[in-house]
Amino acid sequence: MIHLDANILVTLPYLIEQNHPLIERIGNGEQAAVCAPVWYEFLIGPLSESERDLARHFIRNDVVPLTAEDAALAAELFNRAGRKRSLKTDALIAAAAIRAKVEFLTFNTADFKPFVRDGLRLFEAP
Repeated sequence: MIHLDANILVTLPYLIEQNHPLIERIGNGEQAAVCAPVWYEFLIGPLSESERDLARHFIRNDVVPLTAEDAALAAELFNRAGRKRSLKTDALIAAAAIRAKVEFLTFNTADFKPFVRDGLRLFEAP
């Protein structure tokens, strides 16, 4: 399984058109999912109904809820990363991927690099 960031969902039509490595992985049977904060960020939009439906279909409606464990880990991650306000939501997203023991794909790798030392596995693809 691989967790996706909102920016991946936004660019799904392009990724499909370009046959991005993510598309190949999903085509080979791997499951994609998003955690609840990512789904929230994506739904803020703007987006069309067809874009929302494509993303929902791509992740097979797999929106992973946050747990108390995620919240505790996110707080630790946020504090260790220097308590930068811009990292609050990213810490939650990283915690969900760490707990699930999955790779995480984002186009904003710099925002998530502070969490790699704590176990976040970034899927690095062009």
